[in-house]
Amino acid sequence: MRTPSFLTVSILFVSILVSCTSSAEKKAQSDFQRAEAMVANRDLSTAMQLLDSMMVWNKDNFGIVGEALKRRNKIANEYHQGVINVSKTLLSGLESRMPELIKDFRFTPGDGSQTGIYEHKRQTVENSWNRTFLKIGLNENGEVWLVSHYYGQSWIDHTSLRVYDKDNYLLTDTIPLGHEWNRKVEDQGDRWETIEFREGSDAGAIAFIADNYQKPVKARLTGKTFYYIVLESYDKDAIRKGWELAQVLKERYGLRQAILLHQAELRKLGVATGS
Repeated sequence: MRTPSFLTVSILFVSILVSCTSSAEKKAQSDFQRAEAMVANRDLSTAMQLLDSMMVWNKDNFGIVGEALKRRNKIANEYHQGVINVSKTLLSGLESRMPELIKDFRFTPGDGSQTGIYEHKRQTVENSWNRTFLKIGLNENGEVWLVSHYYGQSWIDHTSLRVYDKDNYLLTDTIPLGHEWNRKVEDQGDRWETIEFREGSDAGAIAFIADNYQKPVKARLTGKTFYYIVLESYDKDAIRKGWELAQVLKERYGLRQAILLHQAELRKLGVATGS
């Protein structure tokens, strides 16, 4: 069998390369037409995403990348400003709801890089230091956590909770003794144990209490011994209101971050953003 000549191999290689290039160009033209249709329909977000993707898919084709970038920059100003305007409108609506939502809470601003904390007025240390109860913790960014506060004359060394109403119950994660979220204090025979179930370790207990606040929800503090409580009506109501406030705070934080992000993108384009 005769071995193909160098010229034959070279022609074959060039043919394949041209074919691949032609295929990429055709795909790009189709994508550009799709992007134009999206812009015509004012779907700027999807058009931006498509053009960003095209620059990744065709990173070795400077012609396609350059055209995609040019088209992206052409609509970027309007896109970012549109997101900012919508976010500000939604933010204004949320801000109008805040006075009613926070009226039962005390706000403590954070120091330095720390976020501020909201605390229900019925669950402050001043009026709850000598009882066993569950409370809600939340900060100004909408991060929320459940706190179990035990008070007694003997240690129970609890590390988890069972929150329940009849056959419906939830078990929190276990926060072991010595963990930074599990603290113990003793003073002249009085003993306090406090666990903060942060980062989802409440396993849905907050939402369970909020959803069942009109029912006789109970909690078992589980440790070396068990300790049972029936949640007070005002504690359940505080958790319910805190949970509702947390959703609004989280949405407000997200909108504020979106505004800052898109303002930064506009500054990259040389557009003054103001406040």
